[in-house]
Amino acid sequence: MEEKDNGEQLRELIEALGITQAEALKRFNKGQVRPISVGHWKAYLARAESARRYPCPDFVLKRSKKLFINIA
Repeated sequence: MEEKDNGEQLRELIEALGITQAEALKRFNKGQVRPISVGHWKAYLARAESARRYPCPDFVLKRSKKLFINIA
């Protein structure tokens, strides 16, 4: 069984919380010195077959889990 990549895990986390990707990005960027752009966020969340896809860094998934689990 293939393990899900960071982007898939992040997308599933956001969907499970029932918030929009835009709301998730807003919460993620709150208080950050270097916020993530909308374009990068969408690229992290894009499906594997998408040409827009960009690998989601480990720190993004780790921070998202920490932030979003607390709002569930």
